Amino acid sequence: MTFADTLSPRERRRGRILACFACWFGCISEVMVDSSAIVILYIAMMGGSKAEAMLSTGFSAVFSMVAMIPCAALVGRIGLKRAVVVACLAGCAGFLLMAAAPFFGPWRKAAALAGCLVFSAQRTLYGAAWYPMLDVFLRPRDRGSFFGTMRFTYMVLSGVLFYFVGRLMGEDPPVRLMQGVLAVTGLLILGRLFCMLRFPENPAEERVRLDWRRALGISVRNGPLVGYSVYVCLLSAASTSLVPLTLLYLKNHAGLDAGRVQVFSTVGIAGSVAGFFCYGFLLRALKIRRLELGVHLAFVAAALVLALAGADVPGFLWVAGAAYFLASFAGSAFMCNNSAEYLALARPGNKPMAVAFLQTYQNVGISVGRAGTAAILGADLLAPSWRLGSLELCGYQTLFLLYGAAMAFLLVLLPALPAFVPKHRDYYEP
Repeated sequence: MTFADTLSPRERRRGRILACFACWFGCISEVMVDSSAIVILYIAMMGGSKAEAMLSTGFSAVFSMVAMIPCAALVGRIGLKRAVVVACLAGCAGFLLMAAAPFFGPWRKAAALAGCLVFSAQRTLYGAAWYPMLDVFLRPRDRGSFFGTMRFTYMVLSGVLFYFVGRLMGEDPPVRLMQGVLAVTGLLILGRLFCMLRFPENPAEERVRLDWRRALGISVRNGPLVGYSVYVCLLSAASTSLVPLTLLYLKNHAGLDAGRVQVFSTVGIAGSVAGFFCYGFLLRALKIRRLELGVHLAFVAAALVLALAGADVPGFLWVAGAAYFLASFAGSAFMCNNSAEYLALARPGNKPMAVAFLQTYQNVGISVGRAGTAAILGADLLAPSWRLGSLELCGYQTLFLLYGAAMAFLLVLLPALPAFVPKHRDYYEP
């Protein structure tokens, strides 16, 4: 029996409601950095190159790659809620620094990138505390529906807000408008802090002097955890750049103006909303094994469509929008799969380290994928155009083709996932 089973239905319901509100307050900043055009366009306004704009979307993964395990140990020492206080205050400060970047004159680009770095760095500490805090009031049977519902609601909110922001931006958005959006977004992170400080607590896990070597050893010897972590790492490396690269492709190759790119980005948000909305139903109908296969195939299909549909194809925006929607749908389902598997694979008493271990692998993949894409774009390593049979492909399409081929190859790893293995010697509690 888990600690969540000892809570009353009212306490569990209150925890779920507070968690949803925490996500609503904090999701806008995360979506803005990860999959919206606003930060990309703003850094370009401050003088950043296309490689720097692309790299800014991968800062969070870089920090998580190197600091997630140390942060798990830190959370054990200072406590879950103190870690959240530090993380949320730093996240707010990072967005306010980005908003203030134009006041730094010739250092405005550096200030914008520094603010993005600060925000991205705190996400590592926040992530190490978030899942253990949820596990206090989430029973195993509640996880799938909770993650799907929670993320569906915050993506609806994000989609509506970003759509109207895109309409306000127009073709040439004023810097003051962008500053205002960033500043308000940063202040909303304090609302996340307010909610999370009121989560139910498990006194036995709130603060533990974590022996990180022993805890890491337990995770390394957990075969299903290691197998799933490696798979997530490789698939994340191949899929993580699909969404931001599509926006750069539309802006720099297809010639869409800034306002239309931002409006187009809401198609991706709609895909994420649909993925989160449908996740609970899909999980009950398909179970985690078939759902993991379906998500993988959807990523492959989206990448190949974007690779083979050029800007001169009739109805290009509709085709690109459908592929972008599919990639975002798959991304949201992939995120929910991972969240459920985080808690299913985390052995009791070792949850912060197990979650940090898995997230470290995932963020290694994201870092490699986005940093590699940024390096390729910055160094102009790809031919501006080349022919594949009767098709003429640009550099962006070449990258999409590489992503699709890599993800198709990774299908061979699916039989190694814990959900595909009927019996487990190690800990796995789906």
